[in-house]
Amino acid sequence: METKDVTGWVAKNPCDHEYPNSYFLGNLAIAGVKCAQDCPITTYKDNYQVCHACPVVGCETCGSKGGCQGCLLFHLRSDDDQCLFLLHGIFGAVALFTCCLVLCGLLRFCCLGFTSAKSPGVLECALAHRRRAKVHNYSLPGNLFYAFDDTNVRRQNVSGLAPALYFRFVAFQAMLSFLLILLLLIGYYLPAVTQEGTFLPQLVPEGQLGLAQQIHAAVLYATCLLACLRWVWTQDRAARTDAEEEAHLRNYCLLADGFPKSARSPHEVKAFFESILGFELEGVSIAYDLGDEVDFVEDRISKTVEQADTHLGIYPAELANADSKVGESQDSYVLDCLASCGQAFVVFSREEDREFCIRRFGEINRQVRQGLHKLDGGPEDDDEEAEESQALLGTSGPSRSRGSRGGRAPGGLSSAVLFRGKFPVTVSEAPEPCGITWQNFQVQGGLKLSRVVITFLVCLLLVCLVSAVVYTWGVLYKMSFTDIRNPTKVQERWAVLEQLDVTACTAIGGRLFASAMRKAAESGGFVQKVNEDSVYCACAFIIMLCSSVAPLVITALVAYGNDIRVTRALATQWLFQVLYLTLVWTELNVIFSYFWSYWSAYFWVRQSRYITVREAEPGLTTTDFPLAARYVDLLHALGLMLTMIAIDSTSVYTISADCLMLLYSLYVYFVDKYFFLRMNRQTYYTSPKLDFTVHYLLVIQMMIVALLPLQLIFFDIFQERRWLNLAVLAGSALVYLTMVRISQNCNDPQRDLSDVPYVEVASLVPYNYFNTNHAHVLRTLHFPSIVVPPIYPFSPGKEYLQGGQFADYDDSVRLRETLMLLAKNPLKGYDDFGNPQDLG
Repeated sequence: METKDVTGWVAKNPCDHEYPNSYFLGNLAIAGVKCAQDCPITTYKDNYQVCHACPVVGCETCGSKGGCQGCLLFHLRSDDDQCLFLLHGIFGAVALFTCCLVLCGLLRFCCLGFTSAKSPGVLECALAHRRRAKVHNYSLPGNLFYAFDDTNVRRQNVSGLAPALYFRFVAFQAMLSFLLILLLLIGYYLPAVTQEGTFLPQLVPEGQLGLAQQIHAAVLYATCLLACLRWVWTQDRAARTDAEEEAHLRNYCLLADGFPKSARSPHEVKAFFESILGFELEGVSIAYDLGDEVDFVEDRISKTVEQADTHLGIYPAELANADSKVGESQDSYVLDCLASCGQAFVVFSREEDREFCIRRFGEINRQVRQGLHKLDGGPEDDDEEAEESQALLGTSGPSRSRGSRGGRAPGGLSSAVLFRGKFPVTVSEAPEPCGITWQNFQVQGGLKLSRVVITFLVCLLLVCLVSAVVYTWGVLYKMSFTDIRNPTKVQERWAVLEQLDVTACTAIGGRLFASAMRKAAESGGFVQKVNEDSVYCACAFIIMLCSSVAPLVITALVAYGNDIRVTRALATQWLFQVLYLTLVWTELNVIFSYFWSYWSAYFWVRQSRYITVREAEPGLTTTDFPLAARYVDLLHALGLMLTMIAIDSTSVYTISADCLMLLYSLYVYFVDKYFFLRMNRQTYYTSPKLDFTVHYLLVIQMMIVALLPLQLIFFDIFQERRWLNLAVLAGSALVYLTMVRISQNCNDPQRDLSDVPYVEVASLVPYNYFNTNHAHVLRTLHFPSIVVPPIYPFSPGKEYLQGGQFADYDDSVRLRETLMLLAKNPLKGYDDFGNPQDLG
């Protein structure tokens, strides 16, 4: 038999010599390999076992004659032989219903605008309160608004350090986007400078294009890394300068822990500290376990403010509730029964006194830990308090000693340094009072992290489930459209519409998941507002980023099993559409929700005949500036942009996304500045912890952008040892985290003690550790004494009650007279008994 030379053999199927029964995929634009053992989905085979794209977009299986035999999942065949996505109908119905609902609401507002106001006086007072609740410059006469053009929100302390750090982050993102635009344009024109005859000079030899691209990728990553590290350093430096040079209330306060729940009296706790320290304190604010009495406390506070406003003449008494005193007969009993959560905020007159207290109690606690004492309790001590003290000291049995009833423990430590002779008290740094959530203090189980963790895991599960079941088929539909070389106008129209539907649902779904995390964080029981915002920021950012990229990732896994792939062009186009739809939806949601809530509350107050000012004010008062939510939006947008750079840095969509980010950052800076100074109510936010959380979250963006040089340099070198690629990626993340930690350690504030008294610092802000604790305020009004005098509560828009520079005019006499009228009982002196504020 004569042998045949196949050296130059070329057949219809170039894969015949590789597999016994092989198929050629080289004609497909989305082919992952050239030869496979079967044709993938959305394709069909001819007589030579060559795979071709189905002429019908979204067709899963089709015959050689071009007829579609079955569409992709969640797709239906139409009469004109087109595969239509079911999400078109669902999304269209929801969009139509939403538009009708909005139009009906707008029509209702227009109709109500022609009616006469039933409570014009209440509406006028509520609108005045809305204006007072916004940001004012209380250092100027008349408490004017900050000038929009002259106020530098990046450097000026308007409402604390945190807003200034946020606006610095927005400016940094704009600067980073500008630098990346320049680098991306260089990379886009890099192939042109390697060829002769183009409009650009030949700067790189033609054979060195690969090396030039590797250097360009390394420079781009280094630019991102150095820019982020420089920003982290400047933020830490700003936080250090604020802590060292500015006076804060936390410099005069300590958080004491270890009290029994029966320690309800601030006078008793104050006397305990003064007996140990030997000097007088400014005051003590006990954190009470409100439990089911949160609504009761807030209702009584609003009634107290209402009575104060009517006495001061802010609005006439006929606009207030005539039955405001109904149901108050048992208020004193309820307040007296509030249990202490075991913590108290001890306020000192000078910073030196605070430092001495730290050293004194540090020495006491050191002796307690060394076990140099035994508890010495009197016969009147009850079993409940004994169990609490044993739990605090880690003892398991009775600790009384027969020979230790003289007030001194056998180890030499006097029982006078223990609260009630047996409870050891510890002190620690106290947060700023404006960031304390007093209603979340509880005796047991104060932090409900399980709600946050469960919500986070459920959201991640739903993201993966929806992406795998619904969105993946939309990406496969787009891939089948990419394979068609000459699509019709109808096919192109349906492909664009399907991609718009899926990306819009992805953008809206991410925002819904973030809202769910917001609710979970609010119900998590965080004592500090900044901790709640930090947890929300981290969880919401991860969920939104996963929601945006999960459809592409899951589709890539499905395509890999079918010997096809998601092309870089398709991925960048998809992410660009997700990016701009997310930005548009976010800003529309912010603006629409603000004005919708305002006009809804406006017409509700306007058409209510028997509404009072106290009931109308909360509805018309604007919300706080959403600092954590804006951080999440910017981090998510930055993550998508860097993901597109890592996928294809030379794509037009990537460069367009970077230009969009630059414009969006500038837009956010000025719009948020306007909302912060003119629209939202004043947000006192002094802690830099939220910004520190963002420092660590940027490690995700750094890992994403590190994939660009990694895939050009190391993927080929470590192709057989892919775990080394992961090791290099993890090493880059570790380097960034190490540098962030070094920056924080280098900028650790070292504050010198100042001679400024507490009273002077407290007069600069309307809040303190006493008036923000509403349970403490009510107890001072029901059980007034000289030691714990009555005070006004702090409430947004009611800063004038604090007097001083916050009052509309100097009327300190009327404020004191009104405060005495609000007190439920006569003022008690040192020698009076029967006052729960004075007795434990």
